[in-house]
Amino acid sequence: MLSVDKREIRDRLSELPAVTPEQSEDVVSHLFEWLSPRLPGTIACYRALGDEVTLDGLIEMLPGWRWILPRVEDDGSLTWRDARLPLERHAWGMEQPLESGPIVPTFEIDVFLVPGLAFDRSGNRLGRGGGFYDRELAARRSDAISVGVTIDSRLLDELPVETHDMPVMFVATQSGVIEPAPTN
Repeated sequence: MLSVDKREIRDRLSELPAVTPEQSEDVVSHLFEWLSPRLPGTIACYRALGDEVTLDGLIEMLPGWRWILPRVEDDGSLTWRDARLPLERHAWGMEQPLESGPIVPTFEIDVFLVPGLAFDRSGNRLGRGGGFYDRELAARRSDAISVGVTIDSRLLDELPVETHDMPVMFVATQSGVIEPAPTN
């Protein structure tokens, strides 16, 4: 059992340097190699904040896939919209698609590329505390793949886990895409 809570870990992580463009490029390169042999489908990605890996290059490298982005709605729910829609800045700082355009249902998503402040070697994720991705991952199809996206320095040995936390199936860093070890 961990003796630190999520808030303490978030505070420590906030002191780390921002993700560099070179680190993002390395992660994108590994994701491209990992995704390329798969059949094109619908990928849920995100627009990065300063402490997250930027995936913009990956979208350009895999144009045959259907790319969607999250949008935080006024009621606090998360919806998915086409990544080609014009963007606006949310009050929390992230860019998101405008409200125009159809909502893509969660069950249509084949691959979730999930940001996080940190991940652990069991696939657990430390987010910003809103539970948005936990709810989406809990609602996904059983054959949909979830990939946590981070850098090596944010891949920790262990994170505190709550009952609503949803682990990812894979973690991508600048060292490659790994399948986490199951929790004992």
